[in-house]
Amino acid sequence: MAKKAAKRAEIIAKLAVHFLSSGLDDTGLRRLAEVAGTSDRMLLYYFENKDELVLCVLDHIGAGLSVEMARRFGQDRKRPAELVEALWGLVKDPFTADQVRLWLDLSSRASRNDPLFQAVAEAVSENWIKEIAALLDVEKAEQRPLAILIMAAVDGQLFLFPNAPEKGDEAIARLIHMLEPY
Repeated sequence: MAKKAAKRAEIIAKLAVHFLSSGLDDTGLRRLAEVAGTSDRMLLYYFENKDELVLCVLDHIGAGLSVEMARRFGQDRKRPAELVEALWGLVKDPFTADQVRLWLDLSSRASRNDPLFQAVAEAVSENWIKEIAALLDVEKAEQRPLAILIMAAVDGQLFLFPNAPEKGDEAIARLIHMLEPY
């Protein structure tokens, strides 16, 4: 069983690199098998179906971004303005550019009523809202709504300026200024 788990992890890692570099355009089972260095039949040995495989890969990528957030932000609560500034820095960092591009691709596909990508986008969004809320140094009742607002503002800038996020700097600076009283 450990050998099967190790092979699953190896496949997920290879496909994570592929998704981050190529996006979600080429997710046919044969192409995924080719990238993973195996056959489509073997993929179905390690994963129940293509949807499970894609979910596992996207979950792996999301977990990596969560680890990076934890590394950068720590566990200490932050004032909302401080957290917005840190999040904006994170999404503009070249280190996270591939994850941001994949998030935009995933969100776009979810908006076209693809059930798999809708479910993943909702789960990812909910996870990030929880993570952001947990970092906010505000009253408990304000954490979730404020986390949603912050995520919407940051994501909004990324959707408006996907290839030049620095164009959102002025709007994010204005949001930071508005949040200073917290």
